[in-house]
Amino acid sequence: MKSLSKLLIILVLITIMLSCNNSVSPEFNDRFAIYLLNEDSLQTKDIEDLLISNLKLKSEPILTYNDITAYDFDNHKVFLKNNLFNFLGKDSIRVFSRIFGVPFILVSKGERIYLGSFITGLSSWVPNTPKIADLAVNNSEKSFLIASAPIYDPSTFKDERNDKRIFEELKDKLVNY
Repeated sequence: MKSLSKLLIILVLITIMLSCNNSVSPEFNDRFAIYLLNEDSLQTKDIEDLLISNLKLKSEPILTYNDITAYDFDNHKVFLKNNLFNFLGKDSIRVFSRIFGVPFILVSKGERIYLGSFITGLSSWVPNTPKIADLAVNNSEKSFLIASAPIYDPSTFKDERNDKRIFEELKDKLVNY
């Protein structure tokens, strides 16, 4: 009976230790993450005026804190372990092919921070959101820029990219700060 109790205690301890692995924890990944929307047919112009809390996200982000090697907060340049197209996978052609942009949601600290848009450099349309243009992706240095939303009125403009939650979560990866 004592050996059965010891075996049971050992099994419980092993189960607890295995469940404490943070490398796959959604909380850790959501320190900084970029999600595409669940509905692939939506374009940024269709949803620019909607609340981001009402949008359904894909179950897995395309990019997480773990994929980033450095972040230049002054220029909003993200340096990656691999080129952006590897993270986009099967979505890589679609995200830069829509004239009116493919929306994404930037998440930090598990909270939705802002709506952004992947856009093609061939489009003359400019979203009212921060954007990642295919022309701003540098595969040789494995980086991309998140450009600001258009500034129509400087007195009321608030740059969503400068949210303190993003800064706090990426402070250990900041460059030029």
